[in-house]
Amino acid sequence: MSDKLFEGIIVPLLSPLDEQERIIEEDLTKLVNSLLVKDINGFLAPSGTGEFFNLSFKERRRIVEIVTKAAKGKVPVIAMVGDCSTFTALKYIDAARQAGADAVMAMPPYYTHINQRALKTFFSTLAKEGGLPLWLYHQPGETKLTIEPKTVAELAKIPNIVGIKISAGPNLLYFHELIRIMRDKPEFRVLIGEDHSVLSSLVLGGHGAVATLANILPDEFIKLWRSIKNKNLATAQEMQDKIMNSQDLLISVKTGNFQFSCKFILKKRGIFSTTICSSPLQPLEEEEIKKIEKHSKKIGLF
Repeated sequence: MSDKLFEGIIVPLLSPLDEQERIIEEDLTKLVNSLLVKDINGFLAPSGTGEFFNLSFKERRRIVEIVTKAAKGKVPVIAMVGDCSTFTALKYIDAARQAGADAVMAMPPYYTHINQRALKTFFSTLAKEGGLPLWLYHQPGETKLTIEPKTVAELAKIPNIVGIKISAGPNLLYFHELIRIMRDKPEFRVLIGEDHSVLSSLVLGGHGAVATLANILPDEFIKLWRSIKNKNLATAQEMQDKIMNSQDLLISVKTGNFQFSCKFILKKRGIFSTTICSSPLQPLEEEEIKKIEKHSKKIGLF
């Protein structure tokens, strides 16, 4: 698949679940179809947004099968993989390949505080033995590990390692440093993983975003992306403002379960049939649900 397809707005798909926490195929297919008509550039499935951390091996593989079937090769499907064990991570990659994924995104081993040499060995093994294009997943807030920019630059020399998704908090220093280091390797894709920094990251030279709110705001994200490509900064700023309005409402929820608030919007739109999230994630409190419903109407989310 052409490297050019690995850029733009990648949607980390939400996971519709029934009461037994099984994937609802019809709902997930509806979501994929609703995004394809908006010209989204790709899917990450499963994903952190899609609660991969609480789903079984079977359900994670099922998600990839459903999404690749619905996508019909129109856009790349990247599967989230990774584990503390190299051997188990390779099993996840093998399952993703069998399910039809075009690429995988691997988190570092998240339990042990391993050094950069061990990280290089881990990712290079996944790239060389996994058989699929590999994205690095840099999210130290969750994994407790930092893939240092110099380590990324060394890993980028491996042909099968194609890019990185960066979620390193509100400080864009890491992102900017990596963009500067990788300027002589433009085929290596650097994506932001935080909705509030999409505009800033693209101005710095990023190649796109893995954007949670693109599940419900595909038009705004695609318009932002295209506006930057066309050097229309005013429109890009307008789209980022709209994204921030929804982020303030849906992502910054007191109970932390932004998946529930996003599923709430999709249910109101008739795409999802439930708002169920995987245990131990809890539904939002009634007071917060009422607030989301009231303000969602006001800003036009449904």
